[in-house]
Amino acid sequence: MISLKNILTISRFESKVLWRNWFFRILAVAGIGFLTIFNIAVFSEADVPRWAFLSNSWLMPYASLTLISIPQVAAVIFLATGLIKKDKKVDTNEVFFVRPITNLDYVFGKALALFKLFFLLNLVFVALSLAFNLTSPYTTFQPWAYVIYPLLTSIPTIVFTAGISFLLVTLIKNQPISIVLLLGVAGVELIYYFDEFSNILDFMAFRLPMFISDISGFADLEFALLQRSFYLITGIALLFITAFFIDRLPSHRSARMATGVLGLAILVASSFMMLRLYEMRQNPIELRQDMVALNGQWAEVPNITILSSAIEIELIEDEINASSEMLVKNNTDEVLSRIYFTLNPGLKVEEVVLNDSTQKAHKNFHIVSVDELNIAPNQEVKVLIKYHGDILQSAAHLEVDQKRYEAARDYFMFSMQKKYSFLQADYTLLTKDVLWYPDTQIGYNRKSVTKDRLSFPEFQLKVTTSNGQMAISQGEPVINGNVYQFKPEYPLPQISLAVGDYVKKEITIDSVKYSLYHYRNSDFFVNQLDQLSDTLSYLITDLANEYEDAQNLSYPFKRLQFVETPLQFATYNKIYESLQAYLQPETVYWPEKGSDIRQFDLRMQLRDMNSQAKRQNQVLTEKQKQANVFNDLIKKVFTKQIGADYAFEGLRQDEPDYSIYPNYYAYNSGIVSKEWALLNRSIATYLQNEKQAKADYSRNRNGISFTEECNNLMRESSLNEILSEAKFNKIQKSVSLKSQYLFTYIGQLIGENNFKDFLYTWVNQHQHQLTSYESLRKALITEFQMDIDPIIKKVYFETSQPAFEILSLQKYEVLDGDRKRYQVLAEIRNSGNNDGVIEVKFTSGATADDEDYYRNKVNVTEQNEIPAQLSVIKKGETKLLGFVLDEKPDNITFNTIISRNIPSVITLPVGTLSKREGGELFEGERIITTEKAPNIYEIIVDNEDSAFSSFSPIKPTYLKAYLDSRKTTNQKYYGSWDRPFSKWLPTTGSEFYGTVIRSAHFTRSGNGEKIATWTPDIKEEGFYDLYTYMQGKNQNEFTGNNSSNKQHYYHFIIHHADGEDNITYNISNAEPGWNFLGSYYFNQKGGSVSLTDECELRTVYADAIKWVKQ
Repeated sequence: MISLKNILTISRFESKVLWRNWFFRILAVAGIGFLTIFNIAVFSEADVPRWAFLSNSWLMPYASLTLISIPQVAAVIFLATGLIKKDKKVDTNEVFFVRPITNLDYVFGKALALFKLFFLLNLVFVALSLAFNLTSPYTTFQPWAYVIYPLLTSIPTIVFTAGISFLLVTLIKNQPISIVLLLGVAGVELIYYFDEFSNILDFMAFRLPMFISDISGFADLEFALLQRSFYLITGIALLFITAFFIDRLPSHRSARMATGVLGLAILVASSFMMLRLYEMRQNPIELRQDMVALNGQWAEVPNITILSSAIEIELIEDEINASSEMLVKNNTDEVLSRIYFTLNPGLKVEEVVLNDSTQKAHKNFHIVSVDELNIAPNQEVKVLIKYHGDILQSAAHLEVDQKRYEAARDYFMFSMQKKYSFLQADYTLLTKDVLWYPDTQIGYNRKSVTKDRLSFPEFQLKVTTSNGQMAISQGEPVINGNVYQFKPEYPLPQISLAVGDYVKKEITIDSVKYSLYHYRNSDFFVNQLDQLSDTLSYLITDLANEYEDAQNLSYPFKRLQFVETPLQFATYNKIYESLQAYLQPETVYWPEKGSDIRQFDLRMQLRDMNSQAKRQNQVLTEKQKQANVFNDLIKKVFTKQIGADYAFEGLRQDEPDYSIYPNYYAYNSGIVSKEWALLNRSIATYLQNEKQAKADYSRNRNGISFTEECNNLMRESSLNEILSEAKFNKIQKSVSLKSQYLFTYIGQLIGENNFKDFLYTWVNQHQHQLTSYESLRKALITEFQMDIDPIIKKVYFETSQPAFEILSLQKYEVLDGDRKRYQVLAEIRNSGNNDGVIEVKFTSGATADDEDYYRNKVNVTEQNEIPAQLSVIKKGETKLLGFVLDEKPDNITFNTIISRNIPSVITLPVGTLSKREGGELFEGERIITTEKAPNIYEIIVDNEDSAFSSFSPIKPTYLKAYLDSRKTTNQKYYGSWDRPFSKWLPTTGSEFYGTVIRSAHFTRSGNGEKIATWTPDIKEEGFYDLYTYMQGKNQNEFTGNNSSNKQHYYHFIIHHADGEDNITYNISNAEPGWNFLGSYYFNQKGGSVSLTDECELRTVYADAIKWVKQ
């Protein structure tokens, strides 16, 4: 039936034929050339490579094999289909007698030839990575990486692709159609099922999570092995089936049937693997659904509160053997006949003891219930629970929907497996999210999503480790051999545990112990920061003081631990929590070797520091440079006192957040409210003083910012509807905006400084404990004679919004005695349907025109920012806001928080200030009751008005029309990155004209075919001065974009009473705002102004035209 000798013989000769194939040779040379360039660009010392690419010892061969996986599949398809078809020309009786081989020998021989050639080519690709790996002084050589990844990626992919290609071309008997179908299947998998179904369908292994951590190893080896085995065995089965169907040579009926049966048997075996893969994906999803449903059954059942918990845990390979001795109390008003605890579904309960009496316990998924009790109100009971088993990670983060739960986590080009805990022989990481110790708080459920019990028990933890591993938890450790005992000094809402081969570095400053725990091969920072040993304490002191001054809160714990964790450790943002699991009490879990966080790339940061010093003509010592790099890391990653250079708000729902702020509030204090579940998070958001990103590019992508999208949503839906129906990123932003608006509004009613001082004092006086909302409410009534309850109700439930109009903006340079001061007057009207809060702030410093604006800067604080001032402007009210400044501002920003304004944050350049001598300076605000009537007749037609129209004879391309037809939502505004070719589209921005909505139409420049037209309704005939509203030089919001001194023009067509004028207007020196076009006579029949798309610049903008009667 099958002859190994024949297979090898066919393989040998077919390999020679394939090697002579110019398609293969070109492909091989192209692949080698591409990967050589890739390795030089990414991993070599030709430039300073990113530390994220060098830090992991498994990454280099994995990257190369992942990159070539897609083109390799296409090449195998072309060559495999050709191998079968080319022999049809020589399949004659004479050839059969000369070559007495079976169909099975024939198919397997060709498959082996194809496999040998491509696998050897893969080894050449891997050898390239090996060469760069061995020659780089900053990488770690991991020999197993060069064995495991070729076996897992190349072999199954080549075999499966060859098998399905052979079978399809045999059945269809048409090579071109077979190639198109197979490439189509690969394309569908990449486009429609990209990162779907846990990458079960990824036969190329392009996105299958197989990233290996240097700390914890493979995240899910069983799933990866099973998936790759499925495609390997399926490929072999398809080869057998190909031999059955091929009509090349008649075989004995029994041999042919045996071939077919064996092929089907192997295919059935592989189908069981697929079923197992499906179960491995589906079982966690079903478990989460069952747990959520079960939470709903228990959410309203009264329960005890834990006062203290003494946990003992022994780590045994990939399981734990543990017990928890608790003191619990019935804080309800009724006798409890049943109590319950939550515990991970993978843990088995051995025994439950109440007051030294063994009780029968029932465990249903994660709920451990004990019945037939009689616990009176305020009665305290001792409870002991013994349990053992493993941890099911799917029990964590139940409030996360399935789409987010299964969403890929990108790292470099890879999809990384998400893990929420680690329990293995060489590493352990456990947080409260995986329910590794008993608790009495019911998690997320659909019936009572806002119900959350908080508690601050007194914890103790005893851990027995193995193999000399170090245990890390809350509290000062007492170590006796391999036994670690922790007893935190204060009550805590939760504890966590990390156990591994850690190295500890510690420094004590002002009675706080700062500890860094890293793995032995993760001391990359030692050489880069080697000169800071004698100044580290001063740097930390300055950073701590700066942060606490900004937060107005003192650090409430005796230690702050930074613990390195595997790259696969992941967590999520939550609706009712202002933190991620990367932050634990006293502890920050930072990613392995800094992951892809730029500030951990110390070598590149030092390079940027050198360049920055050179540009600024600074002479810095090596110690000063290292100090700047260290400060930049702490301020941007952990204290957020320097904002990111840019952000795409709303794009990533679960961006990692390592801010230490939760240790100042969430893990230190809290307000419990049954009615206002969002209140605690709202307070945390209001008190947190951290810098935001300098620029948000969500508008460039979507036409409006993500904040404005959420404002529109809040205007159409109640908060409860948003919480239950909206996407999480919009829920999160809406809650944040409501929180900011709520407390800013209250602060303005009773005095911002007074209100914040009250809250800061409240938190500092109630450390390590919970307080009730009623207590806070009564204290506010006593202190300020204000009941916040109706205000909270109004803010949370109303959907009407304010709308702010900036009626005038006056700016003066004033000589006040002997010093120069600056007066800014802003007249603002609220024409909306609700009271609103507006925040006004001035900034001075770098702008987008500066040469260094887009360069990466190290330890550079925000541009000089004058403290913001807030004002409540009630519905229908107009206020004059006065500001007196000692420094000349560059920009003025109006943040409307929640409003109908687009943009919601309006940033205007201050520009040239008028000089004024004498006169009284006005600082503060006053209500304007009468508005002056204008003494001139003017008409403004904005692109938002019905008097504006646009025309385009150009039809969109078929591809563009198809892509537009696939959009699921109606889009009103478009980002500037769209640059439409076929028509005018509206976009928004502070630089445009508008009252409530500042927008303009834009299009890609052309030959004058596309026209925008403004048609005024003129009541009084006469001569009018015409003005057009522009962004600035060359119609660019960045006024300095004119380095070539080239002149650019807009082409206007003016229809007036005397006829038509075509004018060419030089926009190269345009000023932001109104620019004069000329004077023309208009009668009551009207006229119009048109703008064509003819321009040498890439984009043409059509905003507003103003007619001012002379």
